[in-house]
Amino acid sequence: MENTGGWRMAGMEVPLLSTDSIEWVQVSIPSSSNLNPTTSQNPVAKDFASCCPIGDPPSYFIWKTSKSHSNILELMELSNNSEIPRIGLRLIFPDTLFPFAFICKNEEKFTSGNLFLLYALTMSGVAFLIRLRNNFEYGTSSLVPTDEILEYNTQIQPYNGAIKAVAATAGCLVIGRSDGSVGYFQLGTVDPSAPGFVSELRDDTGFGRLWGILSRGPTLAGVQDLVISEVHQRKLLFVLHSDGCFRVWDLSTRGKIFSNMMTDPTLPGALVRLWVGEADYNTGIIPLAILHNQHLVDGEKGDSTDSIFLHGLRCNAGDRLTLFLEPSLKQISLREGEPIDICLTSNKLWILKEDGLVLHNLFCDDVNEGLSYYYQLQETFIADLLFQSSEHSSADLFSLACAAFSSSKEEVVPIVSSVFLRGLFFPGVHCNAVLKQTFADHNKHFTDSEFGLFTTNGLKNEILSLIEHQGGYESPVSTFHCWNRFCSRFVNNWYKNNAACGMFIDPVTGAIGLVRSRTISIFRGLVDAEHIIYGSFDGLKHFSYCGDEFDLEIQLDFLKCVHDVSQQLGKASSAIFYESLLCRPNISSEDVIPPFLKILETGYSSSIAALHISELGADAVSEKELSNQRNLRKFSTEMFMSFHALCYKANSWDKILDVAERYLKFLVPQKMVLDVDFESVFSINCSATVQATSQIAKVMFESAFDVLMLLNYMISISGQINMSHSHVSRVKVELVPMIQEIITEWHIIYFFGTTPSESPSVEDFSSRLSSLQIADSNVDRRLWNGRLGKCEFSLAFILLLSMQNFLGDLKHLYLTRLPNPCNLISLSLEFTSWMIWGRAGEESSVFFSNSIDLALILLRHGQYNATEYLLSLVDVYSRKEKIFESLQDIDRKMPTLLHLLGCCLVAQTQHEMHVPIKDRNACEAVRCFFRASSVKGAFAALRSLPHEAGWLLVDFSSFTSAAAWKLQYYQWVMQLFEQFNMNDAANQFALAALELVDEALRPVDSSSQEHSMESVSTVKGRLWANVFKLTLDLNNYHDAYCAIISNPDEESKSICLRRFIIVLHERGAVKMLCDGQFPLIGLVEKVEQELARKAERSDFSTKPNPFQLLYAFQMYRHNWRSAASFIYMYSVRLRAEAATKDSQYRSLALQERLNALSAAVNALQLAHPAHAWIYSPIEETSHDKDNYPNKKARLIVQEPSPVDDSLPQKSQSYLDVEKLESEFVLTSAEYLLSLGNINWTSTGYEKPSSELIDLLVETNLYDMAFTVILKFWKGSALKRELERVFMAMAFKCCPSKPVSLLLGQGKDRRTHGLLSTSAHHEAVQNSNGMFAPGQQSISGGHWLTLELYLDKYMSFHPRLPLIVAGALLSADPQIELPLWLVRLLKGVRTESSFGMTGRESSPASLFCLYVDYGRYVEAINLLIEYVEALAAVRPADVIHRKKPFAVWFPYTSIERLWCLLEESVRLGHRIDQCEKLKKLLHGVLLNHLNLLKVDSDDARSSII
Repeated sequence: MENTGGWRMAGMEVPLLSTDSIEWVQVSIPSSSNLNPTTSQNPVAKDFASCCPIGDPPSYFIWKTSKSHSNILELMELSNNSEIPRIGLRLIFPDTLFPFAFICKNEEKFTSGNLFLLYALTMSGVAFLIRLRNNFEYGTSSLVPTDEILEYNTQIQPYNGAIKAVAATAGCLVIGRSDGSVGYFQLGTVDPSAPGFVSELRDDTGFGRLWGILSRGPTLAGVQDLVISEVHQRKLLFVLHSDGCFRVWDLSTRGKIFSNMMTDPTLPGALVRLWVGEADYNTGIIPLAILHNQHLVDGEKGDSTDSIFLHGLRCNAGDRLTLFLEPSLKQISLREGEPIDICLTSNKLWILKEDGLVLHNLFCDDVNEGLSYYYQLQETFIADLLFQSSEHSSADLFSLACAAFSSSKEEVVPIVSSVFLRGLFFPGVHCNAVLKQTFADHNKHFTDSEFGLFTTNGLKNEILSLIEHQGGYESPVSTFHCWNRFCSRFVNNWYKNNAACGMFIDPVTGAIGLVRSRTISIFRGLVDAEHIIYGSFDGLKHFSYCGDEFDLEIQLDFLKCVHDVSQQLGKASSAIFYESLLCRPNISSEDVIPPFLKILETGYSSSIAALHISELGADAVSEKELSNQRNLRKFSTEMFMSFHALCYKANSWDKILDVAERYLKFLVPQKMVLDVDFESVFSINCSATVQATSQIAKVMFESAFDVLMLLNYMISISGQINMSHSHVSRVKVELVPMIQEIITEWHIIYFFGTTPSESPSVEDFSSRLSSLQIADSNVDRRLWNGRLGKCEFSLAFILLLSMQNFLGDLKHLYLTRLPNPCNLISLSLEFTSWMIWGRAGEESSVFFSNSIDLALILLRHGQYNATEYLLSLVDVYSRKEKIFESLQDIDRKMPTLLHLLGCCLVAQTQHEMHVPIKDRNACEAVRCFFRASSVKGAFAALRSLPHEAGWLLVDFSSFTSAAAWKLQYYQWVMQLFEQFNMNDAANQFALAALELVDEALRPVDSSSQEHSMESVSTVKGRLWANVFKLTLDLNNYHDAYCAIISNPDEESKSICLRRFIIVLHERGAVKMLCDGQFPLIGLVEKVEQELARKAERSDFSTKPNPFQLLYAFQMYRHNWRSAASFIYMYSVRLRAEAATKDSQYRSLALQERLNALSAAVNALQLAHPAHAWIYSPIEETSHDKDNYPNKKARLIVQEPSPVDDSLPQKSQSYLDVEKLESEFVLTSAEYLLSLGNINWTSTGYEKPSSELIDLLVETNLYDMAFTVILKFWKGSALKRELERVFMAMAFKCCPSKPVSLLLGQGKDRRTHGLLSTSAHHEAVQNSNGMFAPGQQSISGGHWLTLELYLDKYMSFHPRLPLIVAGALLSADPQIELPLWLVRLLKGVRTESSFGMTGRESSPASLFCLYVDYGRYVEAINLLIEYVEALAAVRPADVIHRKKPFAVWFPYTSIERLWCLLEESVRLGHRIDQCEKLKKLLHGVLLNHLNLLKVDSDDARSSII
């Protein structure tokens, strides 16, 4: 910033504390006053704030009132002896407060926790004396207790004028009124009811005071201002009246000791404010400052010029203090705008205005105004940072970004967004209230609680979402404009919501504090380089510069060229360059320099200007291009002339380059000796040091970048400015690498100071590393965990506090008071020196070696991203050949750097959500660890790691060779990766360690072999076991198998094989073991044993079942009998398990058992018939099952006999295919019954009882019933079972009769059981004797079933149709036999059969059934049918009919039918019907007998 009007820049504001982090305790002040609260318009026109330092070391009590809440007083306590405050106090008064507060120490002996007193006054005149509690500990109370408040109404008298000014000191309160009176109240010293509590400071003495208002004498003008100051241990009251009268009172005597008129008749206006500085006892001068305001005259509101008149009041101490007014020191014009606040010391005047803080020296040669200095406020810094100032247009940012990344347009939006986000969250700039208001301006509203839950990343995401919602991602131009609008609103809101309210000065140190609405700041000075940059130096006396006056002139001309380059590019260029440094490896900073250089040479391209056509229009864009071309020509011409003039003045380029090199060394961070001890405290000085360091780093980074651009520009136009090749080479080889390292150093400092720390994770990386003997030794870390992740707690805080705690540096940070501007600069320089150079006496003197210590601190506190960036940056620079003076030193610490970088990358993988980035970090970590172990001197470098740092606590003295150390290191890295589930990386180091085992454990001599802790085989076995585990976790089953077979340790191999089988089983990949994908050379028996062991100890519900695996395993190897044995064991286990389970579980078990039995049968059928048998396993007892849990062995696995055993041992039962098939049939029946919730338990392969058939028939399981019958019954027993089944089926077809009637008294009990449970099959008759519809459908289904099975199984028992017909007629004699059944009984007529002949089921049998059950009509019709058929044979068949015995009828049954008909007639039953039937039967028999007689005669005659 250039100096104007005699003002020189001397420093800038440094944010110290934000009230966003303050938790406010809000309590109300009860009042007993009867006065009504002020109802008029709020007389408070602005916010007021000040500070009261108390004690030594002091506590700074900062108070603030606001015009928006005029009855609230906010208090904060700052102390450098403790942490930054987190609690503030809000006192709510019953009326509007006067903009005044005074806090002092409570001198009472018994304070009871109330160490401080607060004086306050309301506009209505009620004074309060409040005893403040320590640390504002009011608990949950919402009121201040009345015993801690002293209240007094100062405006009781009706003649009292309005209060115009107030002042206080310990024990008294002084009020100045509009009537000119000054009231003195001994508040806190004398009881309000006691005499002398209230008095009035008046000119008269003696009895005149008793007259009161009648003896006032001349009328005094209203009091304008009051100030109490201590001079020679006396409390003096300085009073300024509105007429210019100035009086001084001694409060101890309450007498006036000085009076004078201060007005100048030639000056219009009035004196409105008074400030009194500290007395300088050396000169005896008390400085006075009086503010003169012109527009107060006659109510004028036009332009005015405020001035401050400085006076000196000489004091002589003695028995009586005398004061004399010295001639006026000077008059200071305040130019435009009223002052916000003014502070006066013994020799300096500080004026706070909206555009800066101005410093005037009271005593100087110039009696008029003299040289003044100003301190830049945060408003200017924020406007520049967010590109909202008039000096730096925000359009430069977009144009430069487009030019820098013209080849990759997709990078423009992220870069622009990153620049703005970094500015919004810059420490001291970020403010929650301002950001919340900016969101509200964009119609995005949050409550205080919601906004308080946002993290830094959460707020960034919300801002990005808002920009996207505003249409910011439609094009790069729209993105830029959305960001520009957002930042513009943010800056405006920052100005409104965080305006300056007041200032204060520490009288001891001279520290200047600034109180804003939401922040508290102090001011710093400028470092030497900043004096040059800002042009605020005065010759060589303001800074240490190595050179004479001539060199300084050349230096200034060189810096003017630097400034011209900076102005041509704009301030946005350094911001884009900084982002390019942060965004590596996506964007390289070296790729940004050429586009910027091209802009200096040829200007912006037309493609960049075309982007603004939609916004500005074609004409405006064309005009802008012309303007840019004019500026470029002007710049090129001026630079050409400047370089020639510079070369002419210096006589050679060598001189210029020497001066430039000297200036570059001047930009290098200073190295300071630090040798103090001191305890770390996160105090306000720490915050000030970090903020000041960040500001300095930003300025130095930008300045160094401007020099870099100038050097590159000089190289590009070297031919035009007469630079020789040697000069160009010197710039490239010496100066450019030097400035690049300087930029990197300031870039890292700037990065530390502005990057927020990472929040501690739930499971910290260092805590997980503790199991690897990696510990965190920082005992004070708990003091910071609450602040980690906050915007205001940057990485520099961690470094600063760690530096104090571990190295004992920077004692000055523990100053008991706030630092003045010069001390704050010293603290920043010491902190910068420690970060870059380390402590005095270190081996290396370059930054890149000290970065190892910084990385250790950051990594120890979980700052993995920052550590990775720092170490990566150093790694990149170490591989560059043009690194300046650093390669030799960094090589010695490269192993340590790579080791720490690897640890950091491992930690980052735990927090990264994107898989590609996690994989990249993992690969990079592997590369770092391998490089760390391979670099020359790695053993010594890693050995030198401090134990308190927490890394590799290994006894290095036990290693006899580098291979032994590397073996240990690889194992440690393997465990590190393994603990973080990075199995692929861990596997690489396990394999690498295996390659070193032989060399590392090779005995050097016999003694070393004896002392060897482990053998080669043991170490290899352990490492191969790790390889197995890691590859298995990666699902690389083939690699895991190779690790098993490669393991030389048999015990370890067995354990791995067991684990291999278990994991394959759990992951459903065990079929790979059974289908021959693994050769299993020499491992078949072990695999079988492991599978058998798992089968014995597994529950049958395990999927896949181990028994099935054993079956598949043996089947693949053609071990049929073993496969059948194992799968049969499975079926036995299933039978035991299913016995005690519910029906659903039992059904599933039975179904699985059927599959097992079927598999066993299939396996044995593949074996040779002579060997197709297995041993029957011994089953467990119920007692055993109760004593063993599911995971215990329940079966004794019988080893299968050798294949060549053709006969089983007679002492042990065996099972062949037939028995297994029998068991399969019975298990099938049990399974089907279980589906119907019917319990029946199979007994194995033995013949079941008939009860099973009954149950199957009862549940309509006919197929199963017939299968069981055909399997287990033979001969007559088979026929009997079939008859029982078909009779039961026939009975189900007759629902018209009750079961009891159908069965009769003599029926078999078991037959009764077939129907007894089928209640829905019982016969039901209605009044008409018809079946119900539902029963008809059920019966119809039974008829079809009966027909189907009778046709199917009649071949096994020919009488089955007759049995069925008999059963039907026995159940219902009147039933109509189905046609298909009648046809079955009639059979098929042949040419050789005549009459009613047939097999067991014949027409004769049917005729007999009809007769037996009274079906006379059907019987006669059947007889007629066959008699007529006999008579109606073809003539060709008559000869056959006439053969002997060719015709047969059941004559006995016919005779019986005749008798039954006669019996019915005799008894009178159906006489008519029976008579008709007799006649019919008689006629049929007569015709039949006649036919037989004729056939007999024919047969006899043929014989004759």
